Amino acid sequence: MEQIKNDIVDYLKANSFMDNGSSLKDNDSLTQNGIIDSIGLLELMDYICEKYSIEIPEDMLTPENFDSLQGITNMITKLAK
Repeated sequence: MEQIKNDIVDYLKANSFMDNGSSLKDNDSLTQNGIIDSIGLLELMDYICEKYSIEIPEDMLTPENFDSLQGITNMITKLAK
């Protein structure tokens, strides 16, 4: 799970409004902290699908699964089994 978190943070630093020097806690809101917007969220979803070779079912497209590192990591872990 730590590797997934690191991959997501690296992606966000390279492709979002997140500063390279900033840190992100597991439950920090990506949208409320201005790290990602709606277009960025779509790009993040594409990255996740490609990186982990998974398809994200429509019922998993929820704020709980995409608004924090913890939510994203939990979702990837469930889908990658």
